[in-house]
Amino acid sequence: MKKKRIKLTNELTTKFKNSFTYKNKHKPRGIGIECEIPIVTIDGNAAPYSIIKNMFFYLEENGFELIFDAQSNEIESAQIPNDCSTENFKCTNDAITTDVGFSVIELVLAPQTNLLSLENRLSELLILLKRYFKKHNCLMLGYGIQPLDDPSLSLMMPKERYFFFNKFSSNNIIPENKGTDACLLTITASNQCHVEIESEKTISAMNTLNALSGLQIALCANSPIWLGKVKKGVKANREDLWSYCFPNRTEQMGIPPKFKDEDDYIEYLLSFKPFLIEREGRFYRILNKESYAEYLVNEAPCFVESLNGDVVKAIPKIEDMDQVFSCTWFNTRLVPKHGTIESRMCCQQPPSETLSTTALTLGLIENLEVAQRFQERYSLDFWKELRINTIKKSLNVFIGRVSIVPLIQELLDIAREGLLKRNFNEERFLKPLYNRLEKRESPADLAIEIFEEKGIGAFLEEMSF
Repeated sequence: MKKKRIKLTNELTTKFKNSFTYKNKHKPRGIGIECEIPIVTIDGNAAPYSIIKNMFFYLEENGFELIFDAQSNEIESAQIPNDCSTENFKCTNDAITTDVGFSVIELVLAPQTNLLSLENRLSELLILLKRYFKKHNCLMLGYGIQPLDDPSLSLMMPKERYFFFNKFSSNNIIPENKGTDACLLTITASNQCHVEIESEKTISAMNTLNALSGLQIALCANSPIWLGKVKKGVKANREDLWSYCFPNRTEQMGIPPKFKDEDDYIEYLLSFKPFLIEREGRFYRILNKESYAEYLVNEAPCFVESLNGDVVKAIPKIEDMDQVFSCTWFNTRLVPKHGTIESRMCCQQPPSETLSTTALTLGLIENLEVAQRFQERYSLDFWKELRINTIKKSLNVFIGRVSIVPLIQELLDIAREGLLKRNFNEERFLKPLYNRLEKRESPADLAIEIFEEKGIGAFLEEMSF
């Protein structure tokens, strides 16, 4: 058994390491984004499914190809075909889909070599979508959570994988008649980015960005208002709610331990309790196994269960690790499938500031050695505690009697230096973050001020694209 485990870890490590494809050090590394945007009616309620479904048909009319879910036959996403060029777009791999909640759409932009190209691509998509939603009296919010609606099963996008989340969740917050606590994910909206990374830098980059995630949250918290009121004591609800969705899987979230190397990282992932596997387009949960390691090491068939409760046998495959990587919800995680490192901790940002968080992540990776030395000045426990406090207070966090503002200033300066090396004028995307630091005001602070002084209408106007 021990030899099988060593063989499995070695095989996964090799597969994992070889999947990072950024090789050309003279070519700018690619940057892609996953931009989640809450869609609301003019009064701030979550847009109904009919409007989102018709959005896909509108996109089809504008040259997109519709992709359907294999089980529900519902539309899953709209993509620009590789062999297609339309009046609005050149050939890309860009796609528009939804997140767990159908009223939160997701713009998935294929990697570009610089942020200016990414900005142009994003602007084209936003113009196209705004035209549709304006016609249907809906707004697109640069905000991290649905501001009024209760999270519930009724808001969940009809995809088999999402419905399976409820099998692993609880009812500590959401009553059974409305779903499970996993339905909290139906209302949240993040601003995520992917950056191409060399295989030799994967672990150090992940360790560094995870440790520094609290400083990013301090600058970018933007989800303090939901259920129609200010949630007292939490400014980044989008990040805070994750721990309630799967309370017995907290080791898969937030800031993980510091990893020594790829073997150490793979061993940690293999210790996770089994989640899902996929076979021929269908999902199953693994039964009677304590960990992914136990499931994968044994090559004999084991029992798995479909969403409707059918129990069948499945033979473990090395490809099942793809599902392990996808249920690794760290603030920063590695995505071997794309050869990228993914930053995940930031709420969606206010309109016109969408790419500020991407610029920060990119700059830190381009100046990784300096960023690594910076985070190593403090213990991992220090950074974990700072993250918890910034989720609650954003910029208004003190260590003893000392403000974290100087640390954030240093973080921004490290990122700016990294962007300057690229010579694309990308450092201008950091300006909103410097402005927030100067004012000691995160987007969450501004949202609270507008909401409490002028009401929901002014808040929606301020946060709309």
